[in-house]
Amino acid sequence: MSVTFKSLGLDEKYVQVLEQQEITVPTPIQARGIPSLLGGNSILGLAQTGSGKTLAYGLPMLQQVDSNSLKTQALVLCPTRELANQVATEIKKFTRETHGFYTTAVYGGESIDRQIKMLRQGSQIVIGTPGRIIDHLKRGTLKLDDLKYVVLDEADEMLSMGFEEDIRLILDHVNTSPQIALFSATMSREIRQIANQYLGKYDSIEIAKTELTKPNITQHFLDVHSDEKAEVVYRLIKFHGFERSIAFTNTKLGADKLVQQLAEKGYPAEAIHGDMAQLQRTTVMKKFKNGQIPLLVATDVAARGIDVNNIEAVFNVDVPRDTEYYVHRIGRTGRAGKAGMSFALATRGDVRLLKQIERFTGDQMAKEKIPTLQAIAYQQQSNFLQTLRMHTVDEEQMAQWMKHVEQLEFEGFDPKQLLAYMIGTNMGPAAPAEDPLLDRSSYRAPREGGRESRDGGRERESRGERERSYGGNSEGGRSYGRSESRGGSSYGQRDNAERPERKSYEKDPARDTERMVKIKFNIGRNGKIRPQDLVGAIASEANVSGKRLGYIDIAEKFSFVDVPETLAPQIVAAMRGNQVRGKLVKVEMA
Repeated sequence: MSVTFKSLGLDEKYVQVLEQQEITVPTPIQARGIPSLLGGNSILGLAQTGSGKTLAYGLPMLQQVDSNSLKTQALVLCPTRELANQVATEIKKFTRETHGFYTTAVYGGESIDRQIKMLRQGSQIVIGTPGRIIDHLKRGTLKLDDLKYVVLDEADEMLSMGFEEDIRLILDHVNTSPQIALFSATMSREIRQIANQYLGKYDSIEIAKTELTKPNITQHFLDVHSDEKAEVVYRLIKFHGFERSIAFTNTKLGADKLVQQLAEKGYPAEAIHGDMAQLQRTTVMKKFKNGQIPLLVATDVAARGIDVNNIEAVFNVDVPRDTEYYVHRIGRTGRAGKAGMSFALATRGDVRLLKQIERFTGDQMAKEKIPTLQAIAYQQQSNFLQTLRMHTVDEEQMAQWMKHVEQLEFEGFDPKQLLAYMIGTNMGPAAPAEDPLLDRSSYRAPREGGRESRDGGRERESRGERERSYGGNSEGGRSYGRSESRGGSSYGQRDNAERPERKSYEKDPARDTERMVKIKFNIGRNGKIRPQDLVGAIASEANVSGKRLGYIDIAEKFSFVDVPETLAPQIVAAMRGNQVRGKLVKVEMA
């Protein structure tokens, strides 16, 4: 007998909403998680992103919350504002017909005054990022005295962004004994420690990674420079003749930049990411589904929920830092029995990520060369000739056209020359003799056995590089750069009181191709600021992973953070007017 949502113990009203959304069969995490949570148990769920965990914890939460009381009874912690907003949207689908039921999302980048007003009016469910939740707890605008239910969504991602202390602070603030649902894609020692300390007796639910990649998706990678990516995407589309494809970037700025660069080449594409209003995103998706735009450029969080058939190719313009993101990205193509292609545009620093992806999926990517302009021209000409050969014209149309041919022949034109002219016009211009992209002395690294560095040596993968660490003296395989440089570090001839402590984060391979700049915070040791406070604030407010940051220097009255130059304006704008450890900060370029 097949499992249904009704057989899991859900109320009929929620089953009906699921059916309206054409969701009838529970996913494995839903089939195991829902009965356990309805039974009053806490759970530790290990499941991949996209496995349906929002409904796995959301539906039992809704069923156990009292809509007659406006006190906060459920709290959901998410690593990013995009995910918090997405979860809130999903939950609200099931409470539209329930009078007096309120769900409030609180996160950085939005007016805190508006959030305070909503919380004071009453909200049974609060969903937010750790930093903003702590802000409301300190202000007294969020009270957890009646909390029944706590969810840690994507807990592993929150830990990697430096939120572990914030999570513990929030859980320590809870005086009740709520059910806790902790979801993670991976099991680390830190995850297990939090589960053992806060969940009490819990059910452990692990969903096996089933078919990760599909056999009808051919996977490729290309060695490229970071400034070549738009040109390479354009050439691959032209060479293969793709009419509908998706390109993924790791950042919102990267998505907008790619769209602009393709527009300069005359190719239409539009972006979808978290900075866009919902109406904008809906409009773009409608145009993509209708075939009005051939290429959609998306970030991972914004792309969740995209369900479009006949996508011929997926471009990983930026290789994702999370291997599971790669699987979900390329899963957009190769659907309904049709073949699909995926392309990873890898820079020198991406070799370790490619190897991790191949180990994770069990598949090896084929190396593909960047199509030359000559190859693209030849391919387009071949396609046109093939279409011409297969084309049939009815006799009536042929008779009309032959009159024009006969007239031109009478005037002295050679029919063969006319035919050659018409074919050439439809084929497009001939390819130039030179190819500026491939003729330049661009670096093309061999992939086998590691990539060669510019001095001819080999990049080595040390154990420290393979581990997910922030550098410094690690504690349990993870640290926050708290070790001090033996030689110290200073900015000019400062006295000892103003000499900053130099904090070094693990070198991210992406920074091999990124120019780093400094931003300055007007707070330092006098405000009891620590590296993880700055990392957590930047991750929460600017949606930038801590792994993208460089050195952190904390002085007595100020702090410096090395950030990628392309992300600096985004970070400065997001942090202005926000708080770190409850203190209002000023941020500027150093």
